[in-house]
Amino acid sequence: MEHFFGDGTFWALAFFCAGHIRLTNDGFEPAGRGQVFFHTIYAHIEPTILRITDFLLTKRLMTETRLGRKVLYLIAWASYLFPYGLVVSTEAAMRLVDFIAATEGPKGARFAVGPCVCQRSLKRHQEPYCKDIVLLYGADIYQYMLIGYKAIAAEEVKEILAACRDKGLVHSIDFCMQSGRWTFVICNCDKDICVLVRTYLFTGKFIYAGPEIVARDRVRCLGREVCGACVEACIFGANSLAGDEVKVDYRRCMGCGQCVRVCRGSARVLKPRPDYAHDDIIAARILLGSHRRS
Repeated sequence: MEHFFGDGTFWALAFFCAGHIRLTNDGFEPAGRGQVFFHTIYAHIEPTILRITDFLLTKRLMTETRLGRKVLYLIAWASYLFPYGLVVSTEAAMRLVDFIAATEGPKGARFAVGPCVCQRSLKRHQEPYCKDIVLLYGADIYQYMLIGYKAIAAEEVKEILAACRDKGLVHSIDFCMQSGRWTFVICNCDKDICVLVRTYLFTGKFIYAGPEIVARDRVRCLGREVCGACVEACIFGANSLAGDEVKVDYRRCMGCGQCVRVCRGSARVLKPRPDYAHDDIIAARILLGSHRRS
């Protein structure tokens, strides 16, 4: 009996037999044991997947040649059911947190935070380090693994989101199987370490535009000489300089809101994206609150 308890078998069985809950566009429902089992396997092999992807992204043969880029694209295409991210503003991320906190699941609405999985896997430490916010059944899985995740309340989640926003990080709500029923984490991403973002920049895969898009008042834009902060703030390259003028490529805008945060002329706002294509994953009504899509 001591061996049975000591080797973790009992606790593993207890974990998989417990009630876990997942997010849906209508609210919440029990997560099946199969889903929890397969996602737990993924959570264990995730660091290896990230290290392999990072290895490919650091090879010039892969990133600076046509053949290499095609190979990266094919790998990304073949990984369609692995985690993808939906970029959202801080306000939208907080609305999702409120939506989850407003409804009690079998164990109550729950969140946990732990070390950034990309930083931990690649051994590249950068503050903020503890910024991986796992949700609902995701919180169950990552706490069960005993790798530094701790349960936190919704208000602390929102404090972390605000702190990450102020550091210039982009929120990405990640999900597997191309389904909102597999939504499990809010990542806070940069362009130097985050494997998801770096893969997207080379392949156009793994990240989707969120339900908001920037709108700019050209009259109020102060231009390069006075401001120009939006160019550096956008990790997706939606802003560029043409002489003293700032240009916006709206096709590249993912709706993160970082350019709005740094704009000294208050020339930018986020507005609902008219062609938001991922309502089936996370509904705009959840992320935009009072805004309603027609």
